[in-house]
Amino acid sequence: MIKNIPNKMSDKDLIAYIGRVCPRRIDFLYLRMDFQNGCNVGYAFVNFITVQDLLLFAQTKLGIKWNMYSSEKVLQMSYANYQGKEALVEKFKNSCIMDEREEWRPKIFHSDGPQQGLPEPFPKPTHLRRKERSSHNRGALFVPGVHHHNNVHQQHERTRDSRQDGGGRLDASYYLPPFKRGRPSP
Repeated sequence: MIKNIPNKMSDKDLIAYIGRVCPRRIDFLYLRMDFQNGCNVGYAFVNFITVQDLLLFAQTKLGIKWNMYSSEKVLQMSYANYQGKEALVEKFKNSCIMDEREEWRPKIFHSDGPQQGLPEPFPKPTHLRRKERSSHNRGALFVPGVHHHNNVHQQHERTRDSRQDGGGRLDASYYLPPFKRGRPSP
């Protein structure tokens, strides 16, 4: 999971940003959006094709300012509760997010072969009841802490559900070779 993403960044911008370090080396990307204001909520689920791709990106960008959109944010990464393209596709293919605008939906890319890194069609839903349930819980897709015209219990459930996406924060030094650990941040 990539965190602290400038809120004005689009999924295409994020793909290009990752591609400058690891071209065509991701096979899943979902930049979470706030449907009310059309901006991202600051994090994305990203699956790198290999661990080496993840490490290269982390060693290059983790802890570094984005230097985009007049943002002072510093790129952070964490583990998500769902790992791997297959698990992420399974999580989202039956979600009501797939009914949203194309640019707000999760994206998948070919994992190997000559089309590696190029867009791949997202599988159709297989559990319509799960998708329907997802639609009823739609509030979990909004930014936590945003209050809607619902009762307190529903707001608590949305916040709780939204936290399910999280994961553990990664320490930048974990990805750095021993000789670079402990260097001051720029």
